[in-house]
Amino acid sequence: MYFKRLLNWYILLAVVLVVIIVVFFKTFENKEKNLVLKNTTLKLDNIYQKYLQNMKEYNEILFFNHIISNSKLNNLLVKDDNKSLEDINFIKNSLNDLSRFFKTYNIDEISIYSKNFKPIYSSKYKIEKIDLTDSYKKIFKDIVKNKKDISSIVVSNASVSLKIFKPLLDENHSLRGIFETSIDLSKFSHKIFINEDINVKYIFKKSILEKYLDAKFLENYLPYSYDKNYLYKKSFFGSRNTNNLDKSEIEANLNKEIRFNLISIKNNQTYLNSFIPISKYFSDEKIGYIVFTTKFFNYSEILYKYNLLMLFTIFSLLFIFIVFDQYNRRKKLFYKLQLKLNSITKSIDKYVIFVETDIEGIITYCSQAFCDISGYKKNEIIGRPMSIVRNPDISKKFFESMWEKISQGKTWEGEIKNLDKNGNSYWEKGVISPIYSFNKKIIGYRAIKVNITDEKQLQKVNSLLKKELFFKLNEIKTIDQLKVDESKIKLMSQILDTFSSEWKKPISNISSNLLEFENRVDTARYTKNDLKEFILNQKEEIKYLSINLNEFRKLFIDSDKNDKYNIYEVIKSAIDSFSDENIVFEFKGDDSIENYGVFYDLKKVVSGIVINSIDAFKSKKIEDKKITIQLIEGEDTATLKISDNAGGIPKEILPKIFDYNFSTKYHTKVEGLPLYLAKLIIEKSDGKMWVENIENGCCFFIELKIKDKRSEKREFI
Repeated sequence: MYFKRLLNWYILLAVVLVVIIVVFFKTFENKEKNLVLKNTTLKLDNIYQKYLQNMKEYNEILFFNHIISNSKLNNLLVKDDNKSLEDINFIKNSLNDLSRFFKTYNIDEISIYSKNFKPIYSSKYKIEKIDLTDSYKKIFKDIVKNKKDISSIVVSNASVSLKIFKPLLDENHSLRGIFETSIDLSKFSHKIFINEDINVKYIFKKSILEKYLDAKFLENYLPYSYDKNYLYKKSFFGSRNTNNLDKSEIEANLNKEIRFNLISIKNNQTYLNSFIPISKYFSDEKIGYIVFTTKFFNYSEILYKYNLLMLFTIFSLLFIFIVFDQYNRRKKLFYKLQLKLNSITKSIDKYVIFVETDIEGIITYCSQAFCDISGYKKNEIIGRPMSIVRNPDISKKFFESMWEKISQGKTWEGEIKNLDKNGNSYWEKGVISPIYSFNKKIIGYRAIKVNITDEKQLQKVNSLLKKELFFKLNEIKTIDQLKVDESKIKLMSQILDTFSSEWKKPISNISSNLLEFENRVDTARYTKNDLKEFILNQKEEIKYLSINLNEFRKLFIDSDKNDKYNIYEVIKSAIDSFSDENIVFEFKGDDSIENYGVFYDLKKVVSGIVINSIDAFKSKKIEDKKITIQLIEGEDTATLKISDNAGGIPKEILPKIFDYNFSTKYHTKVEGLPLYLAKLIIEKSDGKMWVENIENGCCFFIELKIKDKRSEKREFI
């Protein structure tokens, strides 16, 4: 109970420490992750602003190189609104040529507006159809007021683009018009993706696009996969979808219309997904989001680092706990073993006859059991020679031989008769072995013995009983032998009955032939050919009878010729005799397995099983007769499986099929070996035989022990 309570405290303490460790490291992990996240998002913003600034600078270069440098075009652009038709055509032709050049630099559209915000030129749309939105008007007013460049994402009736607005000033620095450059967002995002490996996607509120975009331009936008209330422009240069994000989490954050970040993992890569809201110009109304997606290597490293630190700390504490626990356990085990050793020492002292002497045979230590059997007290016996308990009945040579052996460093083992303090004899059995010093020199001897006085007394009683038991045992053996002989005679009779049915046919045929020939002799109705035919028939019958007699003889005598045989050859020899029965025989297994024993024994057993199947085929009128014989080799056995498709054995007679005088043969003219006798033959060879019903039939199993029996004498069955 104490150890159980202590273990519970250990477990509780370990759980508390693990929780503290996890909280401690998770706190620092979150701080470092937040710092890295902040730095990464700042880096994304800087990259985006860098590319935006590059576009502004590039637009500035194009503006000065292709517009300001053209004095006529520049003068016409800053001219008052009352431009002639010729002036407008010149502007269009000049800018049309420039717009084709600008498109190669991802500039989607160039537009010119007067100082009164009226469209003068558009490279993409007819100026009559340009309808300025509120955002445009606010931007233009801001340009009129500050006369500075403005860049913004603007939703018009035709598209959503990144716009760069530049004021057109005359020599007096007065505003004469507004120059607008539209940059395709998909191409702009693609450029960042190619150069920085940062995926940029612009998604806009569906309600905003439906409000400002014409229907035909709205068809160019697809629903955002994580929120159907947002759309993005389909384009060859569109952003790649590189992540698997939580749809519900994105929807919840998009509805808040704030900046947020999501961490995702795909293909063992960690990604940062940063959502930055886009607002209308001079307005807090959100029109969509810029979604940055980039590989977040630092995040994975932080997780790995702190997880590794947590595991290291936990395992270190676990190691300390284990060491501390093992120390306590070993300390308690030491005390426990010490108590047990003291108990064992007391038991040995009380019950084991234990004596130690020096090299001269002087007793240096003895157990209480030795004192009890010898009659001496410890203070009386210690310091005296071991010969004090020597019995005069034991010869001097016995002790000389014993001392010679143990002085050579060997162990003596045997029985010895001693004398106690009162002169009574007692017997001991034990061992005497040398005691060595640290430098392997003999410094004494140790004897461990047991009291066998009672056994010696019993031996005398046993010797008196042995004679009587000897006669009784001989009498029992004689009775048992008579029973065995009677059993063998009975079994011999059963075997003779089995073979008598096979001998009857040839003997009957010989008698019938002799009687017929005698009648022909009496009536002188025979020819020379008849005589030859008669002799030939008699030879065949005698040959058949001789084969049966020879096989019967092999069942009871030893034969070295057939000790080693091929099992497949036995099976083949057995089934060849049934070639006229119209049965399909199928063999499966290894045809090279050999066994040791008597060839004819197994052949007779296999033939008997086949005859049983033939009898079942005939009694049940089976047309497609098939017998399958399978041979399976084990480690030291060979199992023979003989199955048929005769419908199986009825359940009520299946347990009795190996009983004496039981038979299922009803139609065959020649009976085979009875199954009880077949099983007996197999079991006499250390084998096993049993039967089981299978689908559409039954299967006989014969398990043979594959071992060399040629050195064994075959027992008469």
